[in-house]
Amino acid sequence: MKNESLYQVLDLMEEIHKVNQMIELHSSLETSGIMMDQYESQKTKLTSFLFKELLDMSDNSTNTMYLIKAIIEKFYDRELANHDLHNEEDLKKIERVFFENYS
Repeated sequence: MKNESLYQVLDLMEEIHKVNQMIELHSSLETSGIMMDQYESQKTKLTSFLFKELLDMSDNSTNTMYLIKAIIEKFYDRELANHDLHNEEDLKKIERVFFENYS
């Protein structure tokens, strides 16, 4: 692992944490939905970059998958509890097939 990649991953985790704190703050203040949408979008974008960086810098081992799982559970706990795929037909189908065949 190159130091540059390591620092990139650490910076991304810190940025996601900061955005997550802003989401929590603004959700408790019941502020504008537009602002919340922007924070959620930024969090998703940063998380995507983080996962890509983790996968690119590793051998895609189960340790990397474990770390990705831990990051999802930490930063997406609210979303996991309230997920709704009603507007995502393809994802909804994948979810249904997954749970019907692999659970």
